[in-house]
Amino acid sequence: MHAWQIAQKNLWRRPLRSALTIIGMAVAVAAIVALVGVSESLESSFLDLYLRRGADLVVQRRGGAVQLSKGISLAVGEQVRKIPGVDEVIGSLMDLVSFEEHDLFMVVVNGWTADSPVWDRVTMLSGRRPRPDEAHAVLLGRILAANLGKKTGDHLQIYGQDFVVVGLFESFSVFENGGVWMPLAELQRQMDRLGEVTGYVVKSRDKSPAGIQNLRQHIEALDPEIAATPCGEFVGNITQIKITRTMSWFTSIFAIVIGAVSVMNTMAMTVFERRAEIATLRAMGWRRMRIGRMIVGEAMFLSIFGAALGVAAGVTATFALSHWHRTSGLIQGNISLSAILEGTSVAIVIALLGAVIPAYRCTQLPIAETLHSG
Repeated sequence: MHAWQIAQKNLWRRPLRSALTIIGMAVAVAAIVALVGVSESLESSFLDLYLRRGADLVVQRRGGAVQLSKGISLAVGEQVRKIPGVDEVIGSLMDLVSFEEHDLFMVVVNGWTADSPVWDRVTMLSGRRPRPDEAHAVLLGRILAANLGKKTGDHLQIYGQDFVVVGLFESFSVFENGGVWMPLAELQRQMDRLGEVTGYVVKSRDKSPAGIQNLRQHIEALDPEIAATPCGEFVGNITQIKITRTMSWFTSIFAIVIGAVSVMNTMAMTVFERRAEIATLRAMGWRRMRIGRMIVGEAMFLSIFGAALGVAAGVTATFALSHWHRTSGLIQGNISLSAILEGTSVAIVIALLGAVIPAYRCTQLPIAETLHSG
């Protein structure tokens, strides 16, 4: 009988212990797949928000990413448009609001100018766009409208005032689908930020690194207080995304430790209970390496089942979060292949780490003494 066949039979002889070990492994893998997958999804979705619209630079006040408390004058946008090599400049004002009665927090509100091309880059599901001079009129993204139970023509309380939902839209971005749009002038009045925007996205005619760097220098020369940052660098430096990325791996490390301890405990108990069996195999001519492979093989079987269960659980949890009203406007339901591969790789590493010490100990058992004590 082959070593892997013996390993398989040994696991089935102790179904409860094997099941608990698999569950421990699955928890570690699910944590990595779900948490790391969501973190990567947030970052890639936010980056897509810029790249799929051809943006090259994000212009904001210095002092960190997404400066909601610091604005830029509309006059700066006009100066940027006059720089040679600039293809398009889109300014917007952004704020965060809550709808506590619906358990929705940190809902993004965007204000766009009437001539902004962003209005034409979404699909209108019903209704119309707000007129530039129209007060208290908003568009709702598809996800937010569903979470609030609102449709075109309904009324909505924002900033303690009554707004009319004049239309619903759908975007390629989960962030925009979970947000509110209104004319820039109206949002400026509500936020008391007349003549200001949160920032600009700039599209360059020259897409080469040298061309974008040259444009970046020209923009930053306009005002020492503003920074023009490439989209990838800007998204990577967003504090919320950095915190999410760090916390996801920090939590995953604890899950990995739990999984490794679970496997090591199972393998150690297996070796202790089967000392006589292992000594008999040694007496029959089995080499130390072969017996060690048998123990590692048992751990690998556990990791395979645990990884499969963990990946399924992680994908299911992410899908559920993408449909839960509190997080549906932030999380997409897709999990990247890299997150699944990372989770599976960790399962293999856990199996090896958890089995190496018991495997080494079982190969060092003295044959005669073990058979005599057994």
